[in-house]
Order: sequence, then structure tokens, then C-alpha cells
Amino acid sequence: MKPYMLWHLLEGSLERFPEKTAVKHKERTISFQKLDEASWRMKAILAERGVKKGDRVGILLEKSIEQLIAMFGSSMAGSIFVFINPVLKKKQIEYILKDCDIKLLVTTKKHHAKNDLQIPETVLYMDERGEGEAGLFWPELQEQVSGRSHVEGTGEDIACLIYTSGSTGWPKGVVVPHRTLVEGAKIVSSYLEITNEDVLLSVLPFNFDYGLNQATSSVMTGAGLVLHRFFLARDLLNVLERERITGFAGMNPIWVKVFDQRYAGEGEGRFDHLRYVTNSGGKVPRSIVEKMQRFFPKTKIYLMYGLTEAFRSTYLPPEELDRRPDSIGKAIPNVEIFAVNDRGEVCGPGDAGELVHRGALITRGYWNDKEQTEKVFRGNPMMKGQDHLNEVVVYSGDLVRMDEEGYFYFVSRRDEMIKTSGYRVSPTEVEEILLEIPGVRDAVVFGRELENGDQGIVAVVEPSNGEGDEKRMKQEAARRLPAYMVPHEMHLEKEFRKTANGKVDRSYLKKKWLGLEGENHESPNR
Repeated sequence: MKPYMLWHLLEGSLERFPEKTAVKHKERTISFQKLDEASWRMKAILAERGVKKGDRVGILLEKSIEQLIAMFGSSMAGSIFVFINPVLKKKQIEYILKDCDIKLLVTTKKHHAKNDLQIPETVLYMDERGEGEAGLFWPELQEQVSGRSHVEGTGEDIACLIYTSGSTGWPKGVVVPHRTLVEGAKIVSSYLEITNEDVLLSVLPFNFDYGLNQATSSVMTGAGLVLHRFFLARDLLNVLERERITGFAGMNPIWVKVFDQRYAGEGEGRFDHLRYVTNSGGKVPRSIVEKMQRFFPKTKIYLMYGLTEAFRSTYLPPEELDRRPDSIGKAIPNVEIFAVNDRGEVCGPGDAGELVHRGALITRGYWNDKEQTEKVFRGNPMMKGQDHLNEVVVYSGDLVRMDEEGYFYFVSRRDEMIKTSGYRVSPTEVEEILLEIPGVRDAVVFGRELENGDQGIVAVVEPSNGEGDEKRMKQEAARRLPAYMVPHEMHLEKEFRKTANGKVDRSYLKKKWLGLEGENHESPNR
């Protein structure tokens, strides 16, 4: 039987590799058989507590084996799991709990007490019961349940909600069906050529679409999954070597730290076993691509583009990297990508337009947000008068252009283009040049409205050593950029704050340096 529900992926590897290690976290390991057994026990506990098909189950845990047990158990129960990142503040956690009406919360005593959560009424603690403590505790309950009866469903049933980083306000819950999770595992595993011989390092959080895809891909193929919470670059490099990792997915803030000057020589000869690395969370600047190539000389590098609303959209084959290091590639298998201009016309080579995703992996919209769903999930503009056929595509909000050979290049977010001196300037383009300046670790660029109706270019820079010379950096920028692209303002930020998903909190930096911090539009993912 071909898998069509999330838990079918685990069932398939159980049949082929029952005793093989499925997941490792620090010194703990769990086999596919033990993971399957624990997931069925979780399903039974949820059912006994009244969790029914379609109910939402919140998972507020650190990166751990227990996260995956809760995920698969929820899937088997027919419920909808919602990963909640513990780095969120009480206000943001409560927002998610209320927005999707969580029926039961899987967490620890520490996280529950820290946030003084009053909802939901039913809480399952994954740690041991203390003396005199009341409540439901997984370690003792799991010994009391058994059974393997699953809840019937189809691939169109909702598997989970993924709450986006909320860079423009409160997070939106992207509704993900089982079909998307299963197809995503199949498609990504196919072009990354993941097999049961691989060992994947999981650093990205599971509430992040690609972090979740890593977990489903490893379980489907029978690969091993090593969980690691990223803090220090040297710890990450040691894990890559010690665990003989063959596949690793990172994103720009991670690469920036890994390729810091102090680690420049540490890639030499250490990672011959690392078969591939990929990126997520935004376009990788050319300067970082070049560092990746030097640091991992024998490793295949896949540049990828995706958005939560459609998981993965494009990838650049490693053999094309030297020819087009700025490209986000072509569509992944079973997906079509094209760009649409403001008139709704499909763009030809060289013309910039909004990236549109068609085919596999499209999610279902935003939970409790009909207006935003209708803006992003729209009819296929290529249907030419056949709108009644009701094919849905995803409008990404990202401007891209395509070359003559069909490869795509990221230009900018549609709503972030800066109009200055009669030009339209891409913040991404300026950022990439700033990253080439010695002493610049990371950079964020945005526009400031001027009285004359024009926009000034504002650059916020994270220096490599925490200190820097604004005047020198601005002079270097003027030397490397056309006059109309040189930042009018240059500010230093000792260390960029990150969102719950580990991305640079661009919204916070913009509000801070535009003097908007006091306004009521706080980023929910601090």
C-alpha cells in the first residue's frame, strides 16, 4: 500500500527496519519499532482523554524524541497536531492555543509553569510526576495502555497547523493536509537521494516547514535522524563529525556563524562523509555560497527555495552551482513554477514577477483567516477563462525572474522593494554586497519614507566581532555599490535577534531603527 497518511511513513520503515535506530537525541536512541509502539500508546492516551478526529493537539516541547511520539500519536488518533516553539513568550503561546482551540496540550512541567498556562484544561506532561503532583504524566500512563486501532481518514484530512513566524503581525496557522506531508517526504527524498544509509542532522525546529520535512523524509526512507539544538558553531561541527552526518539542512543565520573567521580552517578534511547540505529560510548570498564550497569541498550543495504555504518549490542541482550561484533553481518534481506580472500575465525570461507555485505540496489556506487565504490561494491565472475548474495555486509574494534556460532568481519580497531616486532597489541585492565587506557578519536593509515621497535606504549591520566602524562600512558600501544603492543610514546591532524559527527578526530591526517600537504591532515571535 502506498502511504497517504503521515503515520503510514512510520509503518513502512517499521516493516523494513524494525531494529534500526530511527532517532537519536544526545545519548538517547529509539528504534523504528519502539517509536511505533510509543506512538500507538500516545494515540491510546489521547483517545482515552476524549481527543477525536479533527481536534487540535498542541505540542509544546524542546526538540526531542517525545516531539515525534506526540506527532505520530496525534496522527494515528486522527487529530491535528500543532508544534509550538518553547522560545515563544506566554502571550504568543496563548494566542496559538486560543486561535486553533487546542483540545489537549503535550508539554513539560517546566514549560507549563513558566508560562502559567490556564488553557487548555487537559495537559499531558512528558516528564516524571513529582511527589504530591497532580495531573496526567506520560511515563506512568504509557504503561497502562495498548492497542493499534487507528482512526480512518484520507490524505485530504488535515494533519497539522504550522504557525508562521509572524514577521508582519500575529502568526497565521497554515493548514497542512496529510497529502502534503507525504508528498513532500517523497519529492524531497527523491532529488536529495536520501536512503536508509543516510544519517540526517535535524537542527531546524519541527514547527518550521522544512524542519518537519526533514523528519518525515528520514522516517519514510529509514534514514537515521540526529536531533541537535543549535547554539554554538563548534558544537554543531563536532556533531557533524562525531555522528558521521551525511545530510544537513541549515539557513543563513547558521551559515553565518559556522563560517565565522575563527572556524575558517575547521572544514578541512573533517566532513568527507557529509554527502549533501541544503538551505532554507531565504536566498543564500553568493558570498556564503562560496564559503560553503570552500568549507565542504566534497559535499553536494543544494540551494533551495520554499514557502510554508507550499513547503518546497525549487532547487538548484549541485552541478549547476558554479554556473549560477545566485539562482534558486527550477521547480522540484511534480511542481510547476512561473512568474506573473501586475496584469496577471505570465512573465517571459528576464522580466520580474511574483512567483506562483502550481502542483504538488499546496496546503489548504490559513486557519481562521479567510481574507488572507483568498489573497494567497487563488485560481490558476493560466486557465484562460476556465476558472470554474477551480484549480488553486499559491502566490508567494516574492518577486523572481527567469533566465533563458528556465532557472529562477530571487529579486525581493514584493512589499519590500525600495523606491529611491527613480529606481526600484532590492534590499536583498544591497544586503549581499554589504556581506562582502570585511567585518560584516550579517545585514538587513529596508526603506525609510522621506518627506519628498522618496525612500531612503537604511542598513543595519551585525559586525563579526560585535564591534565595527559605521563610517568605514559606509565608505566600503559606496565603493562597491552604485550611488543610488548606497545606504543613506548605516547602523550597528551587536547581535541580531532571531524569531522562533531561528530566522533574523527583520520586523523587529525595521521597527527599532524606524522608531516604531512603541506602536502596537509587536512581533509575536521573540
